[in-house]
Amino acid sequence: MLEKGAKKKNLVLSELLSPERVKSVLNRYSLTDWESVCAAVGHGGIKEGQIINRLYEEYLRQEGKALADDEALKKLTSLPESAEERVPVKRSSKGNSGIMVKGVGDINVRFSKCCSPVPGDEIIGFVTRGRGVSVHRTDCVNIIHLDDLERHRLIDAEWQLPDRPGENTLFRADICITCDDKMGLLVDISKIFTDEKIDVKSLNARTAKNEAVFNVTINISSKEQLEKVRARLLATAGVHDVERVTT
Repeated sequence: MLEKGAKKKNLVLSELLSPERVKSVLNRYSLTDWESVCAAVGHGGIKEGQIINRLYEEYLRQEGKALADDEALKKLTSLPESAEERVPVKRSSKGNSGIMVKGVGDINVRFSKCCSPVPGDEIIGFVTRGRGVSVHRTDCVNIIHLDDLERHRLIDAEWQLPDRPGENTLFRADICITCDDKMGLLVDISKIFTDEKIDVKSLNARTAKNEAVFNVTINISSKEQLEKVRARLLATAGVHDVERVTT
């Protein structure tokens, strides 16, 4: 049960076990030896997740004493290991993405597709395993519901775009438009995108009970531009709601 619990969190139980960490678990639950821990988990007195969390917390604390900041960052890019919940700010890296990632040297930065951040959104970085930093909106459901054992991989990030971004500096945004199912409304919506010079990459529609729902992917330059389009859509007769999509 403990081995399976560790595996669910992408951990290996044998790598977490050490005399010091086991002692911490024994003290926490007033047990005498590791066999007692296993027995308690086996009969349901203690959840296996509680034991794994305790072992991992001790592992992170001990690793934090032994690793320098740079070494910890290197580990972050490949394994779920860290000494702190946030990486100390030492250096900054800015790639072609227009994102400044604090505490990281030369590393790949990419935008998450689950929440599609655009300039103006509050953002945060998540250090992935071997794929650099994934940038999310701070209100992204995947960040909000992030497992406690994964939160140490969050890292500060901020926008740093030129004062006058080029025409090619565009960002994906996914929106959901809820409206009446009536003829001509799609034409009105499309005209707004055309007027605002918004590039529509995809549009999917479904209808049910006299209501239509359009899922639209667009390319925009900023949150300000997105809010302007949203305001025009909401002002259109028959449109009830326009919201950004997160998956």
